[in-house]
Amino acid sequence: MTKSRGVLIVLVIAAALWALTISAWQAGAGGDTLGPTGVAKVTEDASSQASPVATACVAIIAVSGLLAAMLGRIGRLVVLGLAGIAGIGYGITALSAASAPGATSWAIIAAVAAGIGVIGIVWVAIASNGWTNSNRYARTAEAAGGEFDSAATWDALSRGEVVEDAPEVEEPNGPDDEEPNSPDDEPDSK
Repeated sequence: MTKSRGVLIVLVIAAALWALTISAWQAGAGGDTLGPTGVAKVTEDASSQASPVATACVAIIAVSGLLAAMLGRIGRLVVLGLAGIAGIGYGITALSAASAPGATSWAIIAAVAAGIGVIGIVWVAIASNGWTNSNRYARTAEAAGGEFDSAATWDALSRGEVVEDAPEVEEPNGPDDEEPNSPDDEPDSK
């Protein structure tokens, strides 16, 4: 799995969980009582508001997915671990909403989606061990494995470095590659 696909999977999980968050998990919680997206409206009836905990968990998952693309191996495991914990928190919040009186089937669907999301995040975290870091800013013209890397060589030449291990330049070997003004090529002018 590539880095971009892994980040995309985590962002799709966050988007799916967010879509479930804006649905009514409790009977009587209409769309007009939710207020702006992600902001709970303070009322006396606790069942009429969207869960700010679930919304915060979704935000943590989305930010963690983006951070995973920027960090090294240990950093990726830490932020994806936090995303997994946020997914578990989302699932616990959905289960507590499902066990409350007046719960709709959306709360159960959200709990199942949270479980699937945690499995997806763990899968991305395990697959992220195979992600390679870019050698774009490396100071040598060699790839990580010691192989020749043309992009790294070009970057080294752009920095003004002398590249010793450049590929060999082909020598002219045909009639088109010879110099056009050689003394043998001049016609006799008699």
